[in-house]
Amino acid sequence: MWAIRDARIALAARAVSTAGTSVTSIAAILLLHDGGVGALGVAAFLAVLVIPTVATIGIAGRVADTVDSRVVLTVTALVQAAAVCALGFAPAPVMIFVTGVLIALAQAFAQPTWQALVPRIVGEERIGQAISWQQGLAAVASPIGAGLGGLLVALDGVAWGFWADAATYAALAGAALLIRTRRHGGAHAEAASTSWTAGIRVVAHDRILVPLFASILVFVVLVEGVNPVEVFLVRDALGASDWQYGLTEFFAGAGGLIGAAIAGRIVGNTVRARAATVGFGLAAAVLVGIGFAPGYWVYAALITLLVAGFGTGNATFGALLTSRTPEAQRGRVYAALNGLARTASLLALGLGGVANALLGPRPTFVVAGIAGAVTMVVAGFAVLRAQRAEASALIPAP
Repeated sequence: MWAIRDARIALAARAVSTAGTSVTSIAAILLLHDGGVGALGVAAFLAVLVIPTVATIGIAGRVADTVDSRVVLTVTALVQAAAVCALGFAPAPVMIFVTGVLIALAQAFAQPTWQALVPRIVGEERIGQAISWQQGLAAVASPIGAGLGGLLVALDGVAWGFWADAATYAALAGAALLIRTRRHGGAHAEAASTSWTAGIRVVAHDRILVPLFASILVFVVLVEGVNPVEVFLVRDALGASDWQYGLTEFFAGAGGLIGAAIAGRIVGNTVRARAATVGFGLAAAVLVGIGFAPGYWVYAALITLLVAGFGTGNATFGALLTSRTPEAQRGRVYAALNGLARTASLLALGLGGVANALLGPRPTFVVAGIAGAVTMVVAGFAVLRAQRAEASALIPAP
């Protein structure tokens, strides 16, 4: 992997940008929490980050598959850099919401473009390794940024964190210019569909991907509802400080490294499909344990296990989806997955905010975990049936 020049640039730049993004994410949520917006206010902010990805499913997929990747990645990174820089000068709740929209809109176009470009950089045979490396580096970079974000909020120096994030986006734009590998539709640009169903239609023809794709969306609705609740569990129910809230990301990073290491060793789409269901199922089961955590350090240990399971499922499903999708259509497939997953997240945010208000943070984690585990058990049986049907279809008639 690291012998490939463009892979070194892309992986390193995205890891640095991930650290910067974590500074902004943690700082923004803590500022909103300390500003008294409540669980519904935090949920509303997370919803703002979701809507642009949902609204641009069709056009973002077409752009990723037809427009020069260098142009898309450079422009989106510069837009994000400008938005975060502005937030450093005016970190008020209203400004957090406005810049969140701009950052999310640029990310809606950048994400599928990066996802489709990296396999072309490394080659089809290294897809699994590339995705595992990306996830592993993110697992290291994200907690560094999150810990710094929490510390800066505590020290009242959050503006410097936002400006540091802006610098990482500028570096990402520079990396996009340096990468020699480029991806664009060329002669097929005019034929590319802008329909939001274009990527879904590609997946619909794959008997292995369909049950996983559908069940993961359900899993997102059930489990990501805890996102707006987490800060209230950690800060209020467990009595953790701002610094400890940021420190949690270090434990999550350790889990991410474990998950990436496991996923990187899994070869073959049959095993990848099964590993994805087991990993997500384990993550859901651990959520139940988190709901009963007696203190912060038990919670931190469970977070490590949770992210290890989620990381294994995420990386193996990503490799499976990429390797079973035609190269020319990967941008649209990624945009569809990202958009539908964010749509599910939008529903989950509302459910999580309501659940936290009615049940409290602990019961919300328990209920979400049980429902998510049941969902992935059902998905596992569906994947096994699809694999057996596919294997039977390949057996020649006597």
